[in-house]
Amino acid sequence: MMKKKLTITICLILLGLALYAKGQGGVYMSAADFRNSRLTNEADCSKEGFKIHLHDFFGNTSSFTISYQGKKTKLQKSEVYGYRDCKDDVYRFYANAAYKLVEAGNIYVYTQARNVAQSKGFKVVNDYFFSIQADGAVIRLTNENLTNACRDNQTFLDLLANSRIEVTDYDNNRKTFLINYLYTRSLKN
Repeated sequence: MMKKKLTITICLILLGLALYAKGQGGVYMSAADFRNSRLTNEADCSKEGFKIHLHDFFGNTSSFTISYQGKKTKLQKSEVYGYRDCKDDVYRFYANAAYKLVEAGNIYVYTQARNVAQSKGFKVVNDYFFSIQADGAVIRLTNENLTNACRDNQTFLDLLANSRIEVTDYDNNRKTFLINYLYTRSLKN
């Protein structure tokens, strides 16, 4: 009985440490760097002071700044693929805008938050985008745009047309967007 309690206590401590531990933040200079998980300006997120400043308060700007250990590095968004923050979220730059990568499958799915005015304050709404390749054009995720981008995969288009899903539907059981599930199925046929 004592061994069981000790084992459970150790597991809980390790789980707590794993949840508390922060990873690495930094910049992906290219799509190849992203695919190979190779960060430039890599920063230990367990240390204070790592921040990325997008300078987008008044609209999308062409540069951003990384602050880490008292040093500031200014980079051009057009020369960088994207970045990973200390929450382990990956963002990709496209046309000077940052898109949060929410799934990297056969179809890359991104979100971008925007504020929508309401009678009392603002509500944050996520707009969905996609690209067919890691470095492909980022396009608003609609049925029409997805159909145009995937016109060379008729099996996928047939599966999509015969399903009753919205292109932004996520399957919690499979842990994937349904468009990626259908695309993977289309490759097996």
